[in-house]
This record gives sequence, C-alpha cells and structure tokens, in this order.
Amino acid sequence: MNNNRVQKFTHDGKYLSKFDEGQGSGPGQLYHPAGIAVDNAGLVYVSEYDNHRVSIFTSDGAFVHSFGEKGANEDQFQDPHVGVTFDKDGLLYICDTYNNRLVVY
Repeated sequence: MNNNRVQKFTHDGKYLSKFDEGQGSGPGQLYHPAGIAVDNAGLVYVSEYDNHRVSIFTSDGAFVHSFGEKGANEDQFQDPHVGVTFDKDGLLYICDTYNNRLVVY
C-alpha cells in the first residue's frame, strides 16, 4: 500500500507531521515516493518513481521545487527508486534505476 506521503517522526518513533498534498503530479503532490534525503539546510528531497522526478520540501512540508521528468537525457529520470543521498560536500546523488546510472548534482 502506498499512501503517497512523507511522515515525520522523532528518534523514538513519536509521530510529528506529514507531507500530504494527495497523489498526483502537481506541485507538492507525490506519486510513489521512494527515497528521501535531507540537505545541510534542512530541505527534504523525495524521489518519486512514478513521477520520474525529485521534489523538494521544507522541513515543515512546504513545497519548494521539483526537477526531472521521464526520459534518458540529462536532467531526466526513469523510475528513480530509492537511492537519494548527500555526501559530506553537499553533492546530491540520485540512483536513476532504469537508466542504469548514478546522477550527481
């Protein structure tokens, strides 16, 4: 079951909040979120494999921006399942599953 949302919990498992604008492809909507990472500024990056994009939110869940679309060209993704992370220098790594590549920003 996929509720197409991101939920936020404390370290001991207490529910705090959720990002939930409903399933879809509009700004702030999620469609099968799969991976998540938080940058040094506290922005939350969510990979969505059915929207073929990465959406960015504030830590409170306000939509900031999204990037990517379906395809194999630069700045396009094909089902970016899980695998979203930042390195110590702040570079963003995205596992672009069906394009068989690792994308670095």
